[in-house]
Amino acid sequence: MEDEKNENLMTFIQFSATIITLALFIMPLKTIRLIIEKKNVGTVAGLQFISSVLNCFLWISYALLTNNTTMLFVNSIGMMFSIYYVLNYWKNINQVRASRDYLKKVMIACVLAITIISISYYNTEDDLDTRISRLGFLSSVVCVLMFASPLEKMVIVIQSKNSEGMIINVAILSLLCGLSWTIFGLLLNDIYIYLPNILASILSFVQLTLIKLYPPQILL
Repeated sequence: MEDEKNENLMTFIQFSATIITLALFIMPLKTIRLIIEKKNVGTVAGLQFISSVLNCFLWISYALLTNNTTMLFVNSIGMMFSIYYVLNYWKNINQVRASRDYLKKVMIACVLAITIISISYYNTEDDLDTRISRLGFLSSVVCVLMFASPLEKMVIVIQSKNSEGMIINVAILSLLCGLSWTIFGLLLNDIYIYLPNILASILSFVQLTLIKLYPPQILL
């Protein structure tokens, strides 16, 4: 009976985490379509799309090592969306220098991905546990750095008492996403899944709190 309850909980969490994460991956689609329509990236930051590709690639690699089909499915779709975003963002950068700089960032991300995979597999032979530990740790570090990126924005919001630029729907989805993957990781007893997502949940909660405390105001 207890095993059946745990199995049902795992199924529910897997389904929830998948749907919520896919929703987050789809959200930038509207922005990218506007960029394509206007043929200009405007003030949209493109690094987030490169980071998403890198993050998805690392978790796909981790999922393959751990036979985690849920992570493999979600991040495979996420990577396809993210590559689409990167390509269309890059194609619509009008300034030559900015275009080259963005391409350099893409190359750096590729080198970083290859380096992380190489470190994970270096001198491990048939030691699967060591590969999993190394890749899980390094992927978590990259994931944590991604989650920490809004901290600068949070400081500005506190100083200006204005949360303009923070989207409440994204913050809510991010919180639900972090919580669902945290529970998923805890059920699997996988620290490399639940630890970075605990941090993601905390940061998302802080963003929601800031939006509540300092509602967005359009400054003229």
